[in-house]
Parts: sequence; C-alpha cells; structure tokens
Amino acid sequence: MEFNFNTFFGYEKEINTMQDQVLIYGFAIIIFSIVGLLFLAAILRKIGLTSFISFIINPLLLSLGLTLIIAILPTIVFYTSNSEVSSVKIIYSWLTIFIGMLWFVFFNLETIKGCFREFDKMSQQKAFRHRNK
Repeated sequence: MEFNFNTFFGYEKEINTMQDQVLIYGFAIIIFSIVGLLFLAAILRKIGLTSFISFIINPLLLSLGLTLIIAILPTIVFYTSNSEVSSVKIIYSWLTIFIGMLWFVFFNLETIKGCFREFDKMSQQKAFRHRNK
C-alpha cells in the first residue's frame, strides 16, 4: 500500500471543494494556536511551572510563528502559479513545514535561547549607555 498525497484521512473531497476556506482556516488555526498557547503560558507562569513553559510551550510558540512566516511563500506559489494544486497538498506542505520547524527548534533550543539572551543583554547595555542623553 503506497502513500498518496491526494488523500487526507478520507476528507479529501470536502477539503478540495473549499479551496479559499482552507487557506483562511489554515492560517487562523496557526494564529489562534499561538494565542491559545500564550494564554496557557500566562496561566502556567502564575502557577509557577516555568520549566514546562521554557521547554514545551516556548518551542511550540516559536515553531508556530516560524511556520506562519515560512508557510506564506509556498502557499502563494501554489495558489497563484498553479490553481490546480489541491488543497490537500497545501495542507501537507504546511504540516511538513511545521514538523520541520518543530524539529529545528527542539534540536537548537539552547542555541536559540542563547541568541535571545545575548540580544537582550546588548539592548540593555545600549539602553544603559543612552539613559541620560
């Protein structure tokens, strides 16, 4: 049994009939997932589970944000250049981008955190130097 990119768990007919709605719902799911994770992180921070936020929620937020930014280009290319590309293939491209970003963020989490810490340190030093000007 081979894998076919034109099937999506039996929902391919419904997905392919709603081409524009798939784009709207796809990007809305990413944006509302980010908002939901932000609220969850705020609640968990009040409880005191900062390590869970640091190692689970923050990488998910970062990978969703990168997916939102990076998924725009293939969507525009698929949607404008070839209107016969099925919506199922666009969904598979989004899932592939998200899984790739998730792996990238989880493998490079400490490096990414170090970059953010260094940027924060540099901005604090710059603000300290220019405080009386």
